[in-house]
Parts: sequence; C-alpha cells; structure tokens
Amino acid sequence: MAILTTNINYLQPTSFKLVIDRENYPNLEYFAQSISHPSMTVTAAELPFRKFRSIPMPGESLDFGEFSAQIIIDENMTGYSEMYGWLTRLVEQNLKGALDRGDGVVPATSDITLSILSSHNNTVKQIRYIGAIPTSLGEISFEATAAGTEFLTFSASFRFSHFEIV
Repeated sequence: MAILTTNINYLQPTSFKLVIDRENYPNLEYFAQSISHPSMTVTAAELPFRKFRSIPMPGESLDFGEFSAQIIIDENMTGYSEMYGWLTRLVEQNLKGALDRGDGVVPATSDITLSILSSHNNTVKQIRYIGAIPTSLGEISFEATAAGTEFLTFSASFRFSHFEIV
C-alpha cells in the first residue's frame, strides 16, 4: 500500500547539483545551469486475442533517452575543455583499441550524480546515471551584437546503461 507524503513542498527547478566524476571533471559541478532528466520507455509486446486487435503486455527491456546538461562557460573554457578532452579521449582510445585488439571496445564510462535539493538546500534524493559516456558537445554561439550581460553556454549529452534513485 502506498503511503501519502507528508512533505507538501513542491520541487523547485533550481534545486539541483550535478557531479560528474569530481576527480576528472571537477568544473562541471559548478557551472551546470540546467539538466534534462531523460525519458524512460518500455515497448509493449502486442498479444493477439480473439475479436480484439491486440492486448498490450509489458515489454522485456527499458529504453532510456539521453541525459543532457546546459553548462555555463567560464572565461578559461575549463568545463568545455574537460568535456572536449573526454570526448576526444573516447574516440582515440576506441581507435587505438580497435587497432591493438581488433574489436574497438574500450570502456571509458563515468557515473553522473544528480542531487535533488530541498527548499533548505539539503540533498533529499539522488539520481545516479550509471556507466555514462558523452555523446555530443553542443555549439557555442559567440555574438558581437548581444545586449546586456549574457553568459555563453554549451550543451552536453550523455548515454548511460541505467539510472537508480537513491
């Protein structure tokens, strides 16, 4: 039986903190501006049944969309450089691995932790994306005609094996 929550505070869109492998990518935590938690789908298996067209049955596997983040760029482009380095290392390692072993598979994943914060900025839940790899590094739009104080950002997308809520 489900228990009704006693916490009636709504989750605020600014109540998060992102950590991507602090040892190798420490700057991404401080500059993450927005996060898109991915969709999760299960393909229904269609079971034919008498006069009905079909009856949907639960599928056998879950499919996850991409996890994406919008990240503010500091003047030294540190966070962008970290992501650029990760992506290029993945490609170089896979190419080297393919030449050395013949299969092209080199594990180079990292776990990503999204901390959900309460209205008092305490961590109340965490979503851990297991075995993540970057799949895209978005464009940076430099613009001489920009008005006011605007900060440049880039997007980064990741694929992962699964996530867990802890």
